[in-house]
Amino acid sequence: MQNNQQATTEEQSKNQEEKQETQRCPSCDTFYGTAKTNFYCSKCYKTILQTSNQQQQQQLQQQIQEEKVQSNQQVNIQQDPSKCYVCKRKLGISGIQCKCKIVFCNKHRLPEDHNCSFDHAEKAKQLLIKNNPLVDHKKLEEL
Repeated sequence: MQNNQQATTEEQSKNQEEKQETQRCPSCDTFYGTAKTNFYCSKCYKTILQTSNQQQQQQLQQQIQEEKVQSNQQVNIQQDPSKCYVCKRKLGISGIQCKCKIVFCNKHRLPEDHNCSFDHAEKAKQLLIKNNPLVDHKKLEEL
């Protein structure tokens, strides 16, 4: 008999704990949520997770962009323009100035030879866009 009473009291305590663990969803107020989901229903909890993930991704993208800007701002300053920046060889009149504003010898004049900070590919793309405007069929004269 005591075993039956203990079993029923244990079940009642479990039921009370479960009732305390579940509450109505604070955002939609129609479904119940548990402590695992911060008392949000499953639908609201999923939307909250998605928005927080999107915010984290946006923050990561902003950090990456800031790092790129900072790396681009680090400009190499040449101390002696009469010598090659890479090999320190005397240049005389044969020095070649790159678009990154640094003077190099004939051996290191190419961008891949001196880790050029100037973006030649982007500059070429901009020139193509500028020199080759988009032609619409509306602008063409009918023959």
